[in-house]
Amino acid sequence: MKTTANNVWGINIYTKTVTEGTQRQMWGVIEAPINKMLKAYPGEFKFIRHETRRSLDNERAKRNAKITK
Repeated sequence: MKTTANNVWGINIYTKTVTEGTQRQMWGVIEAPINKMLKAYPGEFKFIRHETRRSLDNERAKRNAKITK
């Protein structure tokens, strides 16, 4: 089953069986770069704070502008 986010962002969602000793557990796996997951599912990943280089450069430029004035 593919959702709209999967088609647009290329996010792979599947289940994986993990065996620990004699116990087997089913795990849900979401596979994609973090910036794609944050854009596709902002509500589900709102607990993650991810800073990109672009946002850091913007903040750094603002900070340097205040210092040089």
